[in-house]
Amino acid sequence: MSETTLRILSSIALVAVYIFMIFHSAWYYVEFYLFGSAIIFLGIKELYAFCKREDSKPFVGTGIFFSILIFTVYYIQFLGLQFNVTPPSSILELSKLFREGFHPVSFLLIALLIVVWILQIIKRPLDGALFSASATMLGPLYLALPVGHFLLLLAFPFGEYYIFLVSTITFISDAGAYFGGRWFGKHSAGLKISPKKTWEGYITGNLSAILSVLLLNYLWEHFSGLKLPMGTLESICLAFVVSIISVMGDLAESAMKRDAKIKDSSQLIPGHGGLLDLADALLFTVPVVYYYILFKGFLGFSV
Repeated sequence: MSETTLRILSSIALVAVYIFMIFHSAWYYVEFYLFGSAIIFLGIKELYAFCKREDSKPFVGTGIFFSILIFTVYYIQFLGLQFNVTPPSSILELSKLFREGFHPVSFLLIALLIVVWILQIIKRPLDGALFSASATMLGPLYLALPVGHFLLLLAFPFGEYYIFLVSTITFISDAGAYFGGRWFGKHSAGLKISPKKTWEGYITGNLSAILSVLLLNYLWEHFSGLKLPMGTLESICLAFVVSIISVMGDLAESAMKRDAKIKDSSQLIPGHGGLLDLADALLFTVPVVYYYILFKGFLGFSV
């Protein structure tokens, strides 16, 4: 079976799981929590595998533990914001506290920083201390925070639509660039990180993202009967910008792999490589779309 066929079949299976979780809320979205925790666990294992040096390595267990705690905070915040299920009153109160009073994500990041340096001082030699501590901190920043913002994005009144919007832009942009580069690519983009990438591929990916969002908007309004809070021009501009951001997310992971001198983050997903190879762009695009919608709401526009 060819790599392209494996890539397509894997994508179909993942999309089916993805859609089920977005629309299945009967268990307080616990499947999302478990799935997100699994992504963070596997993703950080892959990420920390990039960061092993002869003289230092990340504190893997510590990074994973704090990352899951951070994601749990986002999950509790999400339960108090979403509209589909009613959690127990204690969870609602805790969610309100996390959103309006005590800010546990900042606390956990500072706690992680202190714990990492304590471990470094007690257990590790001086050589490689800066790399070890920095690599450990990168785990929750690169994975737990973006995956947590996925839940916050879903909590908006049109959350399901926004998830499909950012996913459509990200994945169609990547697919368009992949096939556009294979079919039409002639002019190298000149990037040392990915020397095989071409301008034709990137342009095809960007145009594919814009067209796919316009199609998504039409189908969503047609089948849901709801007027979306995003017009045509806004959708085009957002798709254009987010498509570029998705490229940056892809290149960021490529840079890490180049530095680690490996081709794929793992062989977890047939046709794609590792989890980070598949989700790298979403780690950038989800927070960007979330804060765009958030600031849009602050300015008084419909979200």
